[in-house]
Amino acid sequence: MINNDECPYFQQVISMYPPELIAILILLLVPVCAAALLAVFKPDLVRNILVGITSVIIIGTSIFLAWKAFLAPVSVTLENTEWIGILLFIVDLAIALIILGLSIKYRKILPLILSGIQLILIVILELFGVTGPHAIKTFTVSSLSAIMVLIIGIIGTLICVYALGYMKDYHEHQIGVPVRKRYFFAVMFIFLSAMFGLVLSNNLMWVLCAWEITTLCSFLLIGYSRTPEAVKNAFRAVWMNLIGGICFTLAIFFLLRINSPVSLLSVNNLLNFPNVSLLTIPLALIAVAGLTKAAQMPFSTWLTGAMVAPTPVSALLHSSTMVKAGVYLLVLFAPLFSQTWVGIFLALIGAFTFLVTSALAISQSNAKKVLAYSTIANLGLITACAGIGTAEAIEAAILLIIFHAVAKALLFLCVGAVEHKIGSRDIEDMDGLLVRLPLLATMMVIGICGMYLAPFGMLISKWIALEAFITAPFGCVFASLLAFGSAFTIFFWTKWLGKLFMRMNRPPAEKITLHFSEKISVIVMGILVVACCLGFPAIISGVIIPYLDRIHPYFYQPNNGLFFFDTLVMLGLMAAILVFLVIGAFLGSKEGRPIPPYLGGRAVDTEGRFLGSLGVYKEAKASNYYLEEYCGENVLLKPSWVISGILLIVMLVLGFMGVMIWI
Repeated sequence: MINNDECPYFQQVISMYPPELIAILILLLVPVCAAALLAVFKPDLVRNILVGITSVIIIGTSIFLAWKAFLAPVSVTLENTEWIGILLFIVDLAIALIILGLSIKYRKILPLILSGIQLILIVILELFGVTGPHAIKTFTVSSLSAIMVLIIGIIGTLICVYALGYMKDYHEHQIGVPVRKRYFFAVMFIFLSAMFGLVLSNNLMWVLCAWEITTLCSFLLIGYSRTPEAVKNAFRAVWMNLIGGICFTLAIFFLLRINSPVSLLSVNNLLNFPNVSLLTIPLALIAVAGLTKAAQMPFSTWLTGAMVAPTPVSALLHSSTMVKAGVYLLVLFAPLFSQTWVGIFLALIGAFTFLVTSALAISQSNAKKVLAYSTIANLGLITACAGIGTAEAIEAAILLIIFHAVAKALLFLCVGAVEHKIGSRDIEDMDGLLVRLPLLATMMVIGICGMYLAPFGMLISKWIALEAFITAPFGCVFASLLAFGSAFTIFFWTKWLGKLFMRMNRPPAEKITLHFSEKISVIVMGILVVACCLGFPAIISGVIIPYLDRIHPYFYQPNNGLFFFDTLVMLGLMAAILVFLVIGAFLGSKEGRPIPPYLGGRAVDTEGRFLGSLGVYKEAKASNYYLEEYCGENVLLKPSWVISGILLIVMLVLGFMGVMIWI
């Protein structure tokens, strides 16, 4: 056996390349290598093996790196990184040129103009802007970035595994769409690599490059089918996110001009910057960048338009990439937003988005559209917490990121599989799904419960957010928006949940099988939802509180109210009710008998029909309320764009005026 003390060369290698650095490099480079191989090899068997092996490597490495970061923050350095900066500058130029070329090809004026502006700004920033001090450490992994690493590494790869089976069915149903699975999986893994780079890099210039790569990848994936609708929605996504990219670039430029540290590790140092009014400009620009990427109003339509993409793309965008990049940036800089007018208006935009999009979800029967509006709403709540910026608000934001990621990914995967099995994504066609597709329906019930019922994490997170809002400036406004938005949330989730349990004249479907990749992904995701629910006390005490102690040491006081005995008893009772509800429904589907609906005394035959007026037989049906005259898109969208646009403009004006501290 080799003794490390007797092997100086081995010690030198370890000192140059510590395990944490190797893990980071694996997360950055392995997805890129896998993408290159997936783009070359066409056979499905080779693709399945490559995706499986790569996913195992990424998941294992993500867990290792997160474990190290939870024990203590990780900071590692690469020597001679100048060439990396040059390489990333070339990548930035290539991204801008690709978008420019595609905008010219499809005659899209706005993306053309914005990509041109971004190209000019990148060149100026690279050639003339970098005069401030550079990042001391190349990579840093805090508890927040470690959480993001787990979300990207576990949920993101499970979505890629799920896509192996899904894409086979997708092209069987979408006959006119050209089969480009090599391209699809290559872009998916490049997406994951970019997200790892975004959350691990300690240099804002590197973060900006990863930011732009995610914009390009989302553009390519949304437009995968190349139908006119897909192309239109892809360009809408790219021009809205280009606005965020331009603002991010300008924010870096202003930080450099005022000689501010570039390192993300020094966010606390920025709090003590001598001329705090100068920080309001980059803060306002960073806020706009986060709002665009997180699909907050008035930029929300790009995410609802992204639903034209295959379901794995929707799941990836909503749970582990893209929109999570936006809220990650906002939560990262949340301590700077605290007690500022920029933060107040950022929180107002987020809370207003939560209220309006929760109402919009009520009017939708398309399951993916409901999930889209629900995602925007929950991201709005995270944005509101980031704008408030207190320790308790950041705690709620991090919990929302975790629980939303696992539950929403599970729901998207279930909806995608159900759509292929029953030929519809309409909620009205899902009645009795617990009988027809027991596994998928059970997982869907877990996902829906995870989004709004106790003892699952989303409700606990809102509980913490409510307390943070009450103690914030204009607390009654934020608390009211949260309360009414949560009421709307209960409405649309309960409607969907009821459809899954209701059985209305639909005989059990023929035996339907899932692809192994779909089944394993859905089951693991369901287990993760339950595990996060059971482990939330450990997540708070072992991960979030140590992080808050580092970024808010002067006013963080742990809130032990959640752990009172009566609270835990209540949560346990709620969990027991849900368990017995699912078990009872499942056993009833096996041993019980269907009960015909009661129609005020009218006779119903064995096929669920009754004799209506004029002697015409009609089928008994039950459908949900959608309140389109009150909550429809044609009623709420335009006024909401105007209101959120005004809030956004006021936030920018206050930022550029240098109005820093809220009094």
